[in-house]
Amino acid sequence: MSTNGRDGYPLALAVDEGSQELRTPLGAATIGARARQVGISPSSRTDAAGRERRCRWCRHPLSRYNSEPYCSACSRHVPTAPSPPPRVVPEVWKREDVREALYARDFGRVCHLVRIGSSLRQSDMAELTGLSQAFLSMLESGVRRLTNIDKIVELLDGLEVPVELTGPMLRF
Repeated sequence: MSTNGRDGYPLALAVDEGSQELRTPLGAATIGARARQVGISPSSRTDAAGRERRCRWCRHPLSRYNSEPYCSACSRHVPTAPSPPPRVVPEVWKREDVREALYARDFGRVCHLVRIGSSLRQSDMAELTGLSQAFLSMLESGVRRLTNIDKIVELLDGLEVPVELTGPMLRF
């Protein structure tokens, strides 16, 4: 823990349950009243059965200010549930503006309409299509055009465009 060197108080400080003062480089501050104002009680270190709450992973006692089941150190390493893979909502292909953009082979507009209609990010679209996020951004803004037939097929396959909208020529 680092100190400011002037009076030796730590710059980062954890407050113990029994402490009523917080020492900082700027001086001491009473925390009891403030803690009561925000609804923190000394008893919140215990669970409903009166046992001391402990981290589920390392079993270290949890701070009374921590409402999570893990201590701050362990919460950085606890695996989170994987997010579902991005997907295009099938209803987007029923929209007239999407159909018109496909008919006109305006792939930038198609990407934009599908992305907005399916609530996807450009990075999600990149994951689906195999095209880079930067290229998709330029495609949507009209800076770049998609002319390579292999890339067009890759885009349409990634977005799972129904064959009746593209025709069998653009599919392998």
